[in-house]
Parts: sequence; C-alpha cells; structure tokens
Amino acid sequence: MTPRLRRWGPLALLLLYVGLYYGLTAWQQAGLFERDGYFHARFAWMLPERGLSRAFPWTQLSTWRGQFCDKEFLFHLAMAPFARLGSDPILGARIFGALLAGAVMGAFYLMLRAQRVRHPLACAFLPLAMGGLFLARLGMLRSHVLSMLLLTLGLHLMLEKRYRAVFVLGFVYAWSYTVPFVLFMTAVPIALGRWLGREAFDWRLLLAAGGGSAAGLVLHPYTPLTLATFLTYVQVFRLGLQGAGTSGFELGNELYPYPWAVLLDIYPLLILLAALLLVVLVLARRRLTPATLGLGLAALAWFGMTARTPRFAEYSVLLVAAACALVLRDLLPLLEVRRWWASRRWLRLGTGALALALLAGFHARAVSFDRVYQSAYAPPRFFTGACAWMAQHLAPGETVINLFWDDFPDLYYDGYRQTFLWGLDPTYSLREDPDRARLLEHYRRHAAPLDAKTLTQAFHTRWLVLRTARAKGFPELELRPFRVAYQDASALVVTWD
Repeated sequence: MTPRLRRWGPLALLLLYVGLYYGLTAWQQAGLFERDGYFHARFAWMLPERGLSRAFPWTQLSTWRGQFCDKEFLFHLAMAPFARLGSDPILGARIFGALLAGAVMGAFYLMLRAQRVRHPLACAFLPLAMGGLFLARLGMLRSHVLSMLLLTLGLHLMLEKRYRAVFVLGFVYAWSYTVPFVLFMTAVPIALGRWLGREAFDWRLLLAAGGGSAAGLVLHPYTPLTLATFLTYVQVFRLGLQGAGTSGFELGNELYPYPWAVLLDIYPLLILLAALLLVVLVLARRRLTPATLGLGLAALAWFGMTARTPRFAEYSVLLVAAACALVLRDLLPLLEVRRWWASRRWLRLGTGALALALLAGFHARAVSFDRVYQSAYAPPRFFTGACAWMAQHLAPGETVINLFWDDFPDLYYDGYRQTFLWGLDPTYSLREDPDRARLLEHYRRHAAPLDAKTLTQAFHTRWLVLRTARAKGFPELELRPFRVAYQDASALVVTWD
C-alpha cells in the first residue's frame, strides 16, 4: 500500500459509505420525514430573488411578516446553487444534504487523526452506530447539520488553542445557525476540564468563542433583528422544557424531553458510552491529558442537555464519540506496556474483532431504526394539488388559514404564491399577537368547533387549507356555511360565505 493510499484511503472509504448511504436514502424516499426541509429548499431557491429582504409575508400571523431575520443565512446561501438544479428545488437540496452529511463525517475523521487517535477510521464510524435518530438527523435538510460540521472544526481548533481561528469560527456560527453560541457552550466545559487537568483556566478560549459569536450577531446582514431572533429561541426552549400541557402550545417533538426508556431505545450506545466515559473520567483522570478531560467534560455536558431536550443529541453523539477516542488514545499505551497484554496477540486481535462486531451490530440497529423514519414517516408532499388549485383560483398573495403550523413547510414549498398564518414554530406567532395565536391554537386542538364568523374577523380571510386525514377531526367543515372548494386524497381547501 502506497503512503498516499494509506493516508487518504480510510477517508475516501468513509466518504464513499456516507455518500452512498444518504444518496440511496434520498433516492428511495417518497418525501421528507422532516418536513422543514421543504421550507429550506424553497427558501434557498428564492434567495437570489429575495436577497436580504426583512419581510416574509408567507406567515401573516408571525413576527416574520415584517421583521424577518434569516438566522441560517450561510446555510441557505450554500444550498442556493443546488436548489437551482433542475425544475424542482428539492432535488438539488437533497444532493446538498448528502454532501453536507459526508462533510461532517469527513471532518470528524480528520479531527480524530489530527488529534493522533488510534484507529481513527473505526472511531469515525462510532457516531453512525450511536442511534437511528442520529442517522436521521445527520441526513436532514436543516441547518443543524452545518452546525455539526462547524462544531467538529471547532473541537480541533479549541483543543489546539488556536484562539484567532476560534473567534472567526464563532463569527461564522452566528451567520449559520439558530443557536449561535454552541461553540461557546462547548468551550466552557472544555476550559473547565483542562483546569481540572491541572492547567490554568483558559479565559482566552471563552473570550474567543463567545466574542466571535457576539460579533457575528452584531455584524450580521439582519442586524439588529438578530437579537430578537435569539431571544425568540430562548423562549422556544423555555416553552419546550415546560411541556405542551403547561405551555399551552405544541412545539416540535425534538424539543420535549424523552423518558429515559425512550431515550435508551433510540440511543442505546450513546447512553452506554456516556456512562462509561463518566466512570473513566472519575477513576482515571490522573492518567488522561487535560485536553481529554476537557473534551470529556464537554461531552457529558451536552449529554446532560440532550436528556433535557433531544434537540442537542447530534452534539452529544459527536462529542461522546470524540471523547471516547481520546480516552483510548491516552490509555491504550498504558495497557500495551504490560507484558501480559503485549504477549497475547490473539487476545488483542479478538478484542479488536469483538469491538468491530459490536460497532457493526449497533450500526445495523441504527440503520433499521432510521429506515422506519425514511419510509413510514416520509410521505409525499400533501398540498401539491391543493396549492396548484389555489394558484389558479385565488389572487396572488391571498391569505389562507393553516390550522396546523407544521403544515407550513409543505404549503410554502408548493404554495408560495399564497400567504398563510403561521409556520415552523408557533412562538413567532405568540410574540406577534398572543391573543390570535392562542385562538388559532384553540381551534387547532379543536377545543371548540370552528366558527366561520370568528375566523373571518380574526384572520381577514374566507379560505382554509387542511390535510384530508386531519379534516376528520373537524366535522363542522361538512356543514354550512363551510363549503369544500377543492379536495384530493391528501388535502382539501375550504371556503365559506
């Protein structure tokens, strides 16, 4: 084997595997199981026309209507050329998503190799065995995948104490992701862990990570709306931690804490390795480098946040895998100097084979879990026919009520010629107009039958769009004054006099 093949062959193998996995997954999907991808694909497609507009009329009951801030600007900018491939933006967006997933795993491998981890290819495959939902989230057409890439780069820069580069990366983070302080939130436990490892507390790292993100928010294409957007997401997580029953609003499922039994079913290897990592950090802390202690503490911190809200699972998966790799880097040499271990070649080979078999087994389990999401929960777009009908029969820009905010990505993708009420997250509507937002949520939950007069007075429209399957929960739509103007197998459009 040539030196070049030995150096770059493992990376090529990893990229080929990840590319084929997500490429075939996208090819086999009828639709997206994470519907937000439709919003991002259409938004990126429209970006050259809209530019840096601060108006987003497609959500009339939302702060976005007049104070829109693209909190994922660089993500959309990177996707835009792909969204313009062919006549359907989702094709290019899926290509972009597969490439981005490959970039995450490739960067993770290079980071491990730069940190002189033993068997970096096997360690790079470790996140792919952590849980099926991680595989699903890595393949989503959403900005957290770009955040995973940036954080992976940031881990290397923080471990190497390259403060200027960390500052620049923090700046880029603020232009790329909804939670701009992910780098700072990782730097804090890394600095604390290094301090516990008998290094001076690294204030420069915190200033670089936090200062870069703060500067990115200040010097942003959408300044000063960036601050309001950040506060909105603080409110989102606060409502999510309260739970739907307390907050009164149902948010995305990824925000609500999972019961431990569910978390164990989804991420069995992650929980196992996080527990082992905690034990090793406590018992063998004097044998670990300060960098390993810092990364280990950061991994446990993100795992703790994942237990509170699974929204952060992708970070804990990457950091737990990286921390375990660095622990092995520090401890394996201590094992190999022992005569009994060095003389037992077959024991070493058997241990390695068992580890690879376990890795393959956990990965196979994750793939089967992911396959359920990519099939059962990935139907085609619901509103293609209904939006085509509305484009022909409604005035351009006319508002249509969407009772369910999670319908908005599909509606925006196919029905961008119309406007709707709320989408992506009801918190934006709650901040814009609490009374009307609560009224819409009241009707969405069907706490009372839909009232045509109230709908018209509150939302200034006589049109409503709904999935056909959900219409069964609103039997009053079959009665006067409501009238079905269009219906197909997946959606219907309702009007009233």
